[in-house]
Amino acid sequence: MKKIFSRLQLAVLSTLWLVLPSSVSAQMVVPETWSGDCVEGNVATIQGLRCMIANILSVAITAIGFAGFVMLLVGSFRYLFSGGNSKGTETAKNTITFAVIGLVVALSSFVILNLIAEFTGVKTILEFVIPEAGTSI
Repeated sequence: MKKIFSRLQLAVLSTLWLVLPSSVSAQMVVPETWSGDCVEGNVATIQGLRCMIANILSVAITAIGFAGFVMLLVGSFRYLFSGGNSKGTETAKNTITFAVIGLVVALSSFVILNLIAEFTGVKTILEFVIPEAGTSI
């Protein structure tokens, strides 16, 4: 059983290795002056932290979705290859259950925040802002 699962993992990893892009030489781009509230000229401001956190959170939402999908696949394959073993079947069911719960919690937190912002009209709960020095919150 473990041999089949390890061979399946090897097949998936080797397929991903072929599918994922290799490194590419980028063309030289003329540097542009950055603009926005995250930089002044070419110097980062404290607001740059807000931009960085917003970017991390947007990537994190995608990563949570991808991880949930992968865990659903792992649980499905475990269930498929359990061969009627009650311990293997229970482990697979728990993996699938926790993956679905994680996806539901992540999606519901996003939906709840948007609903609160829409019903109350307070859109600032969807924005992460670091106040500048000398301003009140």
